[in-house]
Amino acid sequence: MNFTNRLVSLLIALGTIIMIFTLTSLFDILIAVIYSRFYSTAAFIVTFGVGGVFACIFSNSWAVGYALVKNELTRWSVIILIWVSAALFIYPLSVIEGGEYKAAFISYGVTLALTTLLFIKGKIEL
Repeated sequence: MNFTNRLVSLLIALGTIIMIFTLTSLFDILIAVIYSRFYSTAAFIVTFGVGGVFACIFSNSWAVGYALVKNELTRWSVIILIWVSAALFIYPLSVIEGGEYKAAFISYGVTLALTTLLFIKGKIEL
């Protein structure tokens, strides 16, 4: 029972990361269509960077909030899952994609990994 609850919590975190990446992509397309004159590569990278911050915060909050047992093991399991998914965004997915979204994947992955530094000490509770 404990393993399945932890697995569900981690799947919620992973689903949140993927969902926010998809929403960030749609938001980026919307910005490019509406404000095409002012849209640049920097805006593209910043959009996905901000999306990575929100993905980390929401996935950590929802996964720990959904877990039945809220202890250090649960918190560190979620943090390690976020690090692994960030590493996947930084290296394999950005290399496989390799086109115009390479910078977006790297930006999303880096901010996803660095935002976990807020949750390392356990002082921030969402």
